[in-house]
Amino acid sequence: MNRLIAIIVALLVLSASLGYAYHEKSAKVDDARAGLMAVSNTALFCLSDLGALETMLENNASEELVRERVGRYAFCSLMLSEASSSLYEATGEEIYWNVHVAASNLADFFNHAKNSEDPRKPVAENLDVLLQIDREVSGMYREWTRGNVTKSMASQLLNLTEGLSW
Repeated sequence: MNRLIAIIVALLVLSASLGYAYHEKSAKVDDARAGLMAVSNTALFCLSDLGALETMLENNASEELVRERVGRYAFCSLMLSEASSSLYEATGEEIYWNVHVAASNLADFFNHAKNSEDPRKPVAENLDVLLQIDREVSGMYREWTRGNVTKSMASQLLNLTEGLSW
């Protein structure tokens, strides 16, 4: 009987220890997820003014000014790509994978534009698509912190970025 009680107590202690370890790990994952969401939100905010490129082209902004702006967008796209990739790894949710791929497409485009002889040319050639991306990103930015980004929003962003050409 004493052995049975000892085994039960040992199992209870083991169970409590494992439960605590699981809870601690879960809290760390939640903290990491919140941090990645904040980084993603910042990157979306940065990208939510892509429409400024239209104004820059309309007002004959210099090559250097457009190059600086697309360089900033390339950095923000890369930041969003990395954060959403990490969110996908942590959660397995397809939304984050689609955002990762879309942001990678944007980063590639903006890096190409930044490194081209005249960055205004690829921007002008893709302006309609960039303005559509701007509207989609702005909508995602509004919904991101509320957790209301849908699969269709992420898929739409991915489809739009696949329409960029260079």
